[in-house]
Amino acid sequence: MNSHLNNHYKRILETLLVILIIAGFYSLNGCKPKNPVESDKFLESGIEKFNKKEYIQAMVDFNIAIDHNSDNAEAYYQRGKLYITQNDIRKGIEDLDNAIDLNPNNAAYYDARGYAYITINENQKALEDFNKAIDLDQTKAEYFNRRGYIYAVMEDFNNAVNDYTNAININPEYEEAYANRGFANTNLKDYYKAIEDFSNAIRLNYDNSTYFNARGYAYANIKKYAEALGNYDWAIELDPNNKDAYINRGFTYSSVGDYDLSVNDFNKAIELDPSNSVIFNARGYAYSNLKDYNEAINDFNIAIQLDSNFADAYVNRGFANFNSALNIEQSLKDWEQAIKLNPNLEGNLKTYIAQAKGYLNEYKK
Repeated sequence: MNSHLNNHYKRILETLLVILIIAGFYSLNGCKPKNPVESDKFLESGIEKFNKKEYIQAMVDFNIAIDHNSDNAEAYYQRGKLYITQNDIRKGIEDLDNAIDLNPNNAAYYDARGYAYITINENQKALEDFNKAIDLDQTKAEYFNRRGYIYAVMEDFNNAVNDYTNAININPEYEEAYANRGFANTNLKDYYKAIEDFSNAIRLNYDNSTYFNARGYAYANIKKYAEALGNYDWAIELDPNNKDAYINRGFTYSSVGDYDLSVNDFNKAIELDPSNSVIFNARGYAYSNLKDYNEAINDFNIAIQLDSNFADAYVNRGFANFNSALNIEQSLKDWEQAIKLNPNLEGNLKTYIAQAKGYLNEYKK
């Protein structure tokens, strides 16, 4: 009897020893048994919750998926996207690094990390990721569109246009790519192509105030002012708080000599953005043309207070004082300061400086 019990306890001890050895092995190796089936189950559940914007529950599921299988690249990818959605960019990038380490041939992983780098202005890293994504998969319009955006941020507008064009060739109904190409063409001063691009963007989304404003700006730059004003009108109709549309329409009214309407638009723009030196300078210019020099000088003063390096505001304040004969000495000081800030202005101001000095010399006599 005692022998039987001893053998029974011996078997129990041997079993416990095996369990402890196995547990110790996993502990020493920093891992535990993988369960890919359970991991994928929680991954799918997390994706479903992510798509429903149930972010807390989705995070729990992705964590469990990774806990069950630390080699689940897709789980890291999905959790990385979730971190980015929650603006925890560095954690998102860390997860995407893991996903790429586990599966370096998945274009979507590089695209997601490139997008994350855009949000923290690490543009060179973003460009490298989009290059890799496109090398792996040249069928996704979104990849070309995002790389085009990076080129535009880097002011490489020709390459930006090429990428947007590739995106449009893949998806001829890609609204965002048309708009982005329109902005790139605007920066290249190819206004006719810009108008065509914004027209296509408007065709796909007639309710976007920004597109009408951008098309109006392109029309204004080819001196089609009636078309420009019509686009600004519609931009403001769609969005009464579109500050840029008021500014651009104000400039266009100034270009056609409607300075009262120009002032009205700049008034509204200042209501929307009271710390913008450009608007005060523009309204001051309109007041100058209405010969309301006191209001003009007041606006130029504010523009300079907001931006002490605003060369054009010094130029304009100089002319307001000069044309009104309010303060010729101040005109000279303003023009000298403008030239100090922008030496290219010297040629344009040379004649007026000579006239101002002549008036002062005459006055002293």
